[in-house]
Amino acid sequence: MKKIVCYILSIFLFASCKKEGAQPVLSGFEDATLTATATQLALSQSAKDSVVLQLVWDAGKLSVSNGYAVEESLISTTVQYALDANFSSIKKEVAVTGASISYTSATLNTLVLGFGLTAGESGTVYVRVKSTLTANTAANYSNVIAISITPYAAVSDAAYLYMASTDLTSFPWKLCARNKDGKYDGFVKVDQWYNFLLTNEESNSASVIYGSYPADGNQYVLSAGSDHWNLWTSNGGYLYIAANTNTLTWSETVVTSLSVVGDFNSWSTTATPMTYDAANKVWTASITTTAAEQWGIKVLINQSWSWFFGTSDEEGVCTLYTADANGFPYTKVGTYTLKLDLSDPHKFKYSVE
Repeated sequence: MKKIVCYILSIFLFASCKKEGAQPVLSGFEDATLTATATQLALSQSAKDSVVLQLVWDAGKLSVSNGYAVEESLISTTVQYALDANFSSIKKEVAVTGASISYTSATLNTLVLGFGLTAGESGTVYVRVKSTLTANTAANYSNVIAISITPYAAVSDAAYLYMASTDLTSFPWKLCARNKDGKYDGFVKVDQWYNFLLTNEESNSASVIYGSYPADGNQYVLSAGSDHWNLWTSNGGYLYIAANTNTLTWSETVVTSLSVVGDFNSWSTTATPMTYDAANKVWTASITTTAAEQWGIKVLINQSWSWFFGTSDEEGVCTLYTADANGFPYTKVGTYTLKLDLSDPHKFKYSVE
């Protein structure tokens, strides 16, 4: 058992130490023992909501030689995943507060596909638990478990509406209802006074075609009737468009800026603006860091802390948030280019080059 001598700077303990003539010794900080409910898994979309894997560990019990209680929350625990047993390149770290973590077939499938495993082929993922007591002490690591996982090619749970030219010959952009709930959104780049339609297929014979309701003052009211008018935007530029087929309404918001924030620029909303590359439909920014970003980074829309891209369960994917959430991982050190691809609203993707 590893022991760490801890000089506890409280008056009460100091008095106790002075009285007994000995320093208190903190014990119980050990390498965790990790177990898994399965080490061979063939994932299935038909059972996507079923729990298929649970990781459980025992990190020991902290105690002090003078008999005083110690909070277990002193130990910080993360679950680490890699594709090699030496963990030379950690694919993901998950901070946890308990002593277990569970995965459904769908969440585990998304996780390992993000690591680079191929659908329909067995691949090995290595898992271990990292425990840290304080910032100035060495971390402890559990035993390593190798899990053979065969992921599946997921069928999208999302639905799309396509932005179409009024003659239905081109479909430059699309909106997505990620939960198939009739609420679609996405980002588009169009000219001012652009006229368009929304269709359920990328086809001039689409079965559903939305325009605006054929009456003055109904620009933001959707109509699928044969007498619909065109939809249009008087703004133009880079826009966020939302459409609700339940209420037959749509809206537009002008995106004036995207900006990257993190420790590297003291979380400034203006220091690191992104530039739009129209030819490749991506946003880019040059980022210089001197250390891995402790809290990740965020990409703010219109410099707003309540409308931004943050963390996701899938590597290389970020989520659009309208409330507080963590940033997405950024571990590069040096000068790199961050690219943000918003062209497919099912998954907002980023890369670092």
